[in-house]
Amino acid sequence: MKHKLKIAVRIVSAVVFLACVAGLLWYYIDDRHDWSVMERVAALLDTRTQAADSAVLEQYQALVAENPETIGWLKIDGTTIDNVVMYAPNTPEKYLHTNFYGEHSYRGTLYVAEACDVQTSDNIIIYGHHMKDGSMFGALVDYQDESFWREHRYIRFDTIYAEQRYEVVAAFYTRILGENEPGFRYYDYTGADDAAQFAEYAAFIDQNRCYDTGVTLTPGDKLLTLSTCAYQTTDGRFVVVAKRVEPE
Repeated sequence: MKHKLKIAVRIVSAVVFLACVAGLLWYYIDDRHDWSVMERVAALLDTRTQAADSAVLEQYQALVAENPETIGWLKIDGTTIDNVVMYAPNTPEKYLHTNFYGEHSYRGTLYVAEACDVQTSDNIIIYGHHMKDGSMFGALVDYQDESFWREHRYIRFDTIYAEQRYEVVAAFYTRILGENEPGFRYYDYTGADDAAQFAEYAAFIDQNRCYDTGVTLTPGDKLLTLSTCAYQTTDGRFVVVAKRVEPE
């Protein structure tokens, strides 16, 4: 009986071991493929072609020709955040686990919230995964430190139609609220519909910011909100809010 038990334990252990090896191998292959895709996408910035929409900036025409759901490019100098941004309003969260070419990817692709319009919304919300290797929005949480903010005060988010520069207003931890739970939902705020709503948003930022940047919000400001997962609580989020300023 003991002999049979030992054999069973060994078989189970072997199966578990092989499953772990297979999982690690799959992760490695998927990871290498994701990095390869990001390199291919970045190379498209140096490619010149003619997009169907003549309003698209020259440097983004090849990206749009390759995937019409391209909506812009996000870059923060001195960080790993330097990625294409997608927009699929009719397929919410399509790019949560999908790469630029429509293939499954645990890393996903940066994307604009479906309720936003980069040409008309007063607040553009961009989502990305908090990857431990620093890709996507892995570096975003570095804004929790004031010293990091001082070295990275400006964000460039070009839409495919216009080059744009933003100054960081605040960084803060928060969470997704329950359906009937009271509180301000930053992820539903796409624009200043009225002065009271804008004031509520500004107050929410002031109450939650990690530190005071000295950068203030004024009604009429065009905002950029970058959001990623955080693990300080259930459904935690880390958010960076910036306002549009004149290009250098």
